[in-house]
Amino acid sequence: MGARPYDVTVYGASGFTGQFVAAEAVRTMSGKKIAIAGRNKTKLQKVIEFIQKELGSDSKFEDLGIVVADSSNDDSIIEMCRQSKCVINCVGPFRWYGEQVVRACVEMGTHYVDISGEPEFLQTCQIKYHEEAKKKGVHIVGACGFDSIPADLGLELLRDKFPGELTAAESYIHMFGAGKGNYGTYLTILHSINSKDNLKAQQKAIFKEKLPYIGPRLKLRGPGFSNSENKWFIPFLGADPSVVRRTQLYESEQFNKTPIQYSAYFSLKSLIYLICFVLCGLCWFVMTKFSFGMKLLEKYPRIFTMGAFSRDGPTREEISRSGFKLVFHGKGYSKKPESDTAAGQPDKSMSMKIIGSEPGYSFTSQSVVAAAATLLDDKLRNSGGVITPGSALRDTRYLDRMLERGMKVEVM
Repeated sequence: MGARPYDVTVYGASGFTGQFVAAEAVRTMSGKKIAIAGRNKTKLQKVIEFIQKELGSDSKFEDLGIVVADSSNDDSIIEMCRQSKCVINCVGPFRWYGEQVVRACVEMGTHYVDISGEPEFLQTCQIKYHEEAKKKGVHIVGACGFDSIPADLGLELLRDKFPGELTAAESYIHMFGAGKGNYGTYLTILHSINSKDNLKAQQKAIFKEKLPYIGPRLKLRGPGFSNSENKWFIPFLGADPSVVRRTQLYESEQFNKTPIQYSAYFSLKSLIYLICFVLCGLCWFVMTKFSFGMKLLEKYPRIFTMGAFSRDGPTREEISRSGFKLVFHGKGYSKKPESDTAAGQPDKSMSMKIIGSEPGYSFTSQSVVAAAATLLDDKLRNSGGVITPGSALRDTRYLDRMLERGMKVEVM
């Protein structure tokens, strides 16, 4: 990769999430040359003030670089990538602004991580840039925030800890605290619902053959009550299942691992919450089919989510008292069956939970910065390409980095 002015550049540092990512990079990447990037130099200078407030006024920022890069100027994006060994992309929605940065990173031979939770964007990058990135030894690793590090790497960790051959798992997301969702995340959900047909076409291009699952097929359940969680739940509509499936394909093809069937769910406090979420979901599915409906949804997030999302995002106090728990329930076999037909019913089970800080900003900033550090400092098991976190960061010090930042893993 050669000498470059910066080890890491945080692109979109002046955004709501980007400022937390920038602060985390300065906090944890001691000895690294760090830059913050965006289209407005004045706003970037204010990010330095935010970092000083987060880390303490005595912190020194003389070496923190400022790079002006604007998505309307492709040359500025290329130059940003040329100057850095790794770019952390925080500019979304990624379906509009992400591919430009990925293309520039591949062209300049720069590693890339992001906080995207947009399956269509992530799969587009794999289809268009995987082979070229692999030839250049560049790692393009999307979904390194709360979407989808806990689910994707968590499932691989469950595989490693399982007393036998793990073949199927379900997960339940539990949220606690009073935080509100970010407006960018809200837009991501809306446009993901609106592009379901594109997702199916992409999946046909990526999954040319069915994954060789073993054991009884795991069916996705509708809204209901979980006895194991003692909570009501709905299917999780985020990126986790699609990212996990890509990991299972890669692990199966490259390392002969048994692909794990996976279903994800979101737990709710009560039946009333369940009814409200179902009604919101139905409203979104109908309104996203029409341009007028999309405009209304985009303009009034607080109304159409009953306060769960807003343009303002959560306060610092709300972030500090919020967090999540992701519970896995896995099933498999004492020994790997010789074939699917010979498998029979699973005879082993194990549960595991991952506990982390507020997911949208605190945990996401920790996880994406740890991913960048891993690409820069650790020996990686693959030679590059557009790869999921579960494959790219496996067998590295990534988990240690996250445990040092307060994440917990408990086998139940």
